[in-house]
Amino acid sequence: MKFRLDVFAWIPQAEVPNPLSSLPGGTSRWGPGACGPHFGGDNFVKPPATHTAWTGTFRAKQSFGFDVAAFGDPPGLSVNTGVLPGLTTVLTAPRASGGTVCHSLRATVKTSTASVNWVAGDDWYEVRMRGAAQDPVPAAVGGLVGGSPGAAAASALTPNLEWDLKIRFQRGSSIGLLARAGYGAHAALNLDVSATRFPTPANYGATGNIVHGTIMVRRFPSYVVYATIDGGGGAPVTIPHYFADASGRNLLEIGVGQTDPLRQLAF
Repeated sequence: MKFRLDVFAWIPQAEVPNPLSSLPGGTSRWGPGACGPHFGGDNFVKPPATHTAWTGTFRAKQSFGFDVAAFGDPPGLSVNTGVLPGLTTVLTAPRASGGTVCHSLRATVKTSTASVNWVAGDDWYEVRMRGAAQDPVPAAVGGLVGGSPGAAAASALTPNLEWDLKIRFQRGSSIGLLARAGYGAHAALNLDVSATRFPTPANYGATGNIVHGTIMVRRFPSYVVYATIDGGGGAPVTIPHYFADASGRNLLEIGVGQTDPLRQLAF
């Protein structure tokens, strides 16, 4: 059996405001990050149906995978990229008005971990993936104004985009009471729209086992988690297992974290 997970975070809007550009002094005072009134977004709402079809830009992404011959065997890692940062850009004007990139800087990775463990008492493999990335412009401005202490202070005040994924690949389809209660506690305000945006396929090619778990994300930007499972027949199935669409939310919501239960799908 082969399991793979791919997490992407992106800004669905074409651009978001850059408050630095309105400060007195311009680039001579605040550096090249103040060269335009907008930060460039990734400019698309709905992600592709598979991670291999991703052609757009992103703010950050992470991939992790493992193989096992049978349930209970030690997992062998097949992929573990760590968090890969995207490129932060500053625009001279809105894209629709012909804005161009006047400055770019690679995002700063703040957290990058991934692991898998067999939990015998629950009969599942539990994967944990944590990632966080930060807009690098505030820290660059802080460093310009106040040196290393200024950069550290600006970084500490800048919220990260972030995910904390805990997903279980369980033998059998009966989820224990404690796990079900934990999922229920977070169900009411779930940001996940994957079931309506990607209604098919509805399972990973079989029905005897089940995938379930939780993810913590910030309410901005958008996030998608792709799960790919090959049950042993050599025909892997990929599903956008979680999709938080931030196209109707704003940049300020990056400061708010939320834990959502994942869809419970068979494999």
